[in-house]
Amino acid sequence: MPGAGRVRTIFLVAVMLLLAGGVLALYAATAEDEETPKSPGGTVPLPRAPLLKENSRLIDVEGLILDMKDDLKVSPVHRWAFQPKDGLGYLILLENTLLEKTLAETAHGERPIRVRGTITLCRGKNYLLLDWAAIKRE
Repeated sequence: MPGAGRVRTIFLVAVMLLLAGGVLALYAATAEDEETPKSPGGTVPLPRAPLLKENSRLIDVEGLILDMKDDLKVSPVHRWAFQPKDGLGYLILLENTLLEKTLAETAHGERPIRVRGTITLCRGKNYLLLDWAAIKRE
């Protein structure tokens, strides 16, 4: 039957399209889960902060230091991030002695802080190297 080969080809193409659509839907759902940062508590998505240029300076910006695993729910490991008071995203903090001292004094993100530092950029993410920090006295 000449029509049977044609029907089989159409059937195979339809199955391949359905499988491809399922793979794309799975990938889109996984990518969305990984790329949508959450607020402390993980309930409200944080807006994406615009990427800042390499070697930009952050001067006297108020915010909180948060744990990316427990507070922001965006990382499988404990790492620190600075979230500006305006709530627009976060900057991953590069480890140094100042960060270590600051974490001890701020009770690990419980108290607001003002920071200065240098912005770096790697793989589409901004990082912040602190060079000054002051705990906001209430």
